[in-house]
Amino acid sequence: MIKVSRALVALTIFISASLICRDVLLEFKGAAFLPTNDCVKDIYGDASALYGPEITFQLCSERNWYGFASADFLSKKGHSIGLCTPTEMKIVPLGFGLKYFVPFCYGDFYVGLGFQPLHLKTINCVTTGTQTTSKWGFGGIAKIGAYFDVSCHFFIDLFVDYSFVSVGCNQCTAGTIPVKVNMNGAVVGAGIGYRFD
Repeated sequence: MIKVSRALVALTIFISASLICRDVLLEFKGAAFLPTNDCVKDIYGDASALYGPEITFQLCSERNWYGFASADFLSKKGHSIGLCTPTEMKIVPLGFGLKYFVPFCYGDFYVGLGFQPLHLKTINCVTTGTQTTSKWGFGGIAKIGAYFDVSCHFFIDLFVDYSFVSVGCNQCTAGTIPVKVNMNGAVVGAGIGYRFD
């Protein structure tokens, strides 16, 4: 939890720094995370709800290059393969990167690419009690979407992202089983926000 708090502090710093920029977009997003890993799908299902804030800020005046920072949250319950014991995963993906805007008559199309640190916590019910694991992974995120201007600086964001992150390790300390999980998947959703310009 301390690491998540530090990440939120970093996001706040990004927000503060971005306020000196010319164009700032602040939004709250809701989406479906569609994992591509068969093991994750077998345990937790084909889709999970993901939500969180994102800030996008213009890097240079009169330019189409923007930076972005985001923090999302996902919690999903499932059943383990084989014994069908209850399990739960909690994911906090962070995103930091660049977007390129292409204006059109109703708003802006955009494409983006960035880094994605991801915190994965699993809570498993086993015969001896509850087993909790907590790990960080690092990967990337690709974005495509469009901002549609509504009125009075409000906008709607329709987007499709692809996240590619590996969590865990191939080689662990003596006595532990090496475990690496690919948390790759598509993120399809929408956001509503306010544009400061």
